[in-house]
Amino acid sequence: MIIAVLSDIHANLEALAAVVADARREGAGRFACLGDVVGYNADPVACIDLVRDLPCLPCIRGNHDEMAAGDRALLGINAQAFAAMTWTRGQLDAERRAWLGGLPLLHEEPDAVYVHASLDAPQDWHYVHDAQEAAASFAHQSRRACFIGHSHQPGGWRDDGHSVKRGQGETFALAAGERWLFNVGSVGQPRDHDPRASYALYDVEAGEVRLQRVAYDIAAAQAKILAAGLPEQLARRLG
Repeated sequence: MIIAVLSDIHANLEALAAVVADARREGAGRFACLGDVVGYNADPVACIDLVRDLPCLPCIRGNHDEMAAGDRALLGINAQAFAAMTWTRGQLDAERRAWLGGLPLLHEEPDAVYVHASLDAPQDWHYVHDAQEAAASFAHQSRRACFIGHSHQPGGWRDDGHSVKRGQGETFALAAGERWLFNVGSVGQPRDHDPRASYALYDVEAGEVRLQRVAYDIAAAQAKILAAGLPEQLARRLG
């Protein structure tokens, strides 16, 4: 079984459609969504509906999903995120907002656990950027693999029982006695200087994870952002 693990779609329909098509070509039979389906980009309704139509593990709630679902004041976010989230709330009907708000914070299976940010405090949206932050998440990990998003920067961390180190390359073998923490990057707004959409392919039987990049129609996504009246910086950021 190959599972396509997606995160941080952020209402970018062009990127999501390209990733889903690529995952199917690669033989993915299931999908896992790690949250932040909405926010920043211009297709929140279509992205929610596409995710809900996938043969998906329970979709995980991200911080932007939580903001979109609620009515609380939008505090602690930058001006672009504030403008996009205010607009997003206005696009979503009550049923879709309720769906976002009802998503779980994590999902566990025999070999893997899925969460938006980190396992040490899923509700606090901690970032994992370094070995110390990865170790904090590993302290709560009992499965051989954990998949996260949130930082929009793909990569893998390995705990071999002695130390936590960042893995090298794009394909990782899950050896016996090791645990891995994978950030699958962002479908809809990568932040690692590669504008292509990012996701992961998890081959459960082979014990292998591959970080995958997919080109998509960035210009079309940018045009939708501008047509919606969202901040121009959000369109430029995709490039």
